[in-house]
Amino acid sequence: MINRFVSLFSIPSYALLFMCMALQGMGISLSTPFLSIYFTEKLGVSIGMFGLYLAVTLIAGIWISTLIGRRSDLGLNRKGVYLFSTLANVLAFSGYLFIHDFPILFIYMTVFTALGAPGMPQLFAISREAVIKSQFTERAFANSTLRSAFSLGFITGPLIGTLLLAAIGFKGIFLGTIGAFLLVALLVFLFLKSNTEMKSNHAEVKIKSFRLAQNPDILLPFLILILMYTAHWMSSINTALFITNNLGGTTSDVGLVSSICAALEIPFMIVLGLLSAKYSNRILVLCGAIFGGAYYFIILISNAMWQMLAAQILLAVFVAVISAIGISYIQDLLPKMPGYASTLYSNSSTIGRLLGSLVGGGVASIVGYRYSFIFCFILIIIAVIMLAVSGRHPADEPQIST
Repeated sequence: MINRFVSLFSIPSYALLFMCMALQGMGISLSTPFLSIYFTEKLGVSIGMFGLYLAVTLIAGIWISTLIGRRSDLGLNRKGVYLFSTLANVLAFSGYLFIHDFPILFIYMTVFTALGAPGMPQLFAISREAVIKSQFTERAFANSTLRSAFSLGFITGPLIGTLLLAAIGFKGIFLGTIGAFLLVALLVFLFLKSNTEMKSNHAEVKIKSFRLAQNPDILLPFLILILMYTAHWMSSINTALFITNNLGGTTSDVGLVSSICAALEIPFMIVLGLLSAKYSNRILVLCGAIFGGAYYFIILISNAMWQMLAAQILLAVFVAVISAIGISYIQDLLPKMPGYASTLYSNSSTIGRLLGSLVGGGVASIVGYRYSFIFCFILIIIAVIMLAVSGRHPADEPQIST
C-alpha cells in the first residue's frame, strides 16, 4: 500500500493537485456552513428566498460547467480554465464583503459562482490526464485519494471558520475562503504544467457528435448517481431534526454523528481506491448503494442514539463510494473525454443536491422526519435495480462536436 502511495505521489503535478483539492475543501467549508445564518440574520432574507438563491446559482453552475467541459476536451487549456475558475471564486466570495443589497448580490453571485463551477471538474480532468500519461494503472485509486483531500479540507474548514467567526465575524470567514482560493490560484499559476504539455499524446484526438440523451450507456450511470446523491441530500437535511425530535438527542449528538461519518469517509475512500484494482467501479458503486439502502432501513427502525451512531459506518461507506468511485465510474465510460466525464459527475452531484434539498424538506413536512427516509430508501432501491441492468462494459467511445 505504501508503494502505491509513493508511486501515485511521484506522478508529476499529482501532489500539487492534492494540495489544491485540500485547500478548496477547506475554503468552501470555511464559509458554506454559515451562509444561511448570514443571509437570514445579516441580509434579512427569508429561508425560502435563500433556497431560491442556492437553486439558481447551482443551475447556472451546471450550465457553465457543461459548456466548458465540452470545450475543454477539444483542446482548451485546462490550466487556464482551472486558474480562471479559481479566480472567479475569489471574486464571488469577495462579493460578500462589498455587496449588502440582496438583489444585486443575487445577480453578482449567480454570474461568478457559475464561472467558478468548472474548477472542480477540471481539477479531476487534469489529474486523470496526468495519471494516464504516467502510465499509473490504478486510476480509481488516484481519484479516491484526490477526493479524500477535499474531505480532509472539509473537516478542518468548519473549525477554522468557527474561530474566524468568533474573532472577526462574517468578514473573517469570507476572507479565509478568499485566501484559500488565492493560494490555489498562485500554486496553479506557478507550478502546474499547461494542458498541451500534459496531454501531448492526445492533442490530435478528433471529437464527433455526442448527445447524452442518445447514449444510454452513459445516461444510465449519470441518472444512477443523481438518484444516490438525491437520497443522500434528502437525508442530510433531515438527520439533525430527526435526532432531536425523534430520538431525543441534543445538538452535541448531531455534531458527533456528523464527525463520525466525516472521519470514516477518508479511510474508506482510500480502501475503495485499493479495491478498485480488483473489482470494477460498477460493482463498487452497486455495493455502495446496498450499504446506503441498509443505512436508510436502519434509520427507519431505530429508536436510540447508539443505533444512529453505529449506522454511520454504513453511511460513511455509501458517501465514500459516490464521492470517490462515482467519478471513476463515469470517467472509465468516456476515456478520451476526461473534462466532459468529470463535468457529468459533478453535475450529477449538483443536481442531486438541488433535488434533495428541494424535496427533502417538503417530504418531511408531510410524512415526518422518520418516514422521509422511506423515500431515500426507495431511491436507492431504484438505483440498485438500474445498476443491475446497466452495461457491464465500457460504452462505445462517444465524441462531441465543435
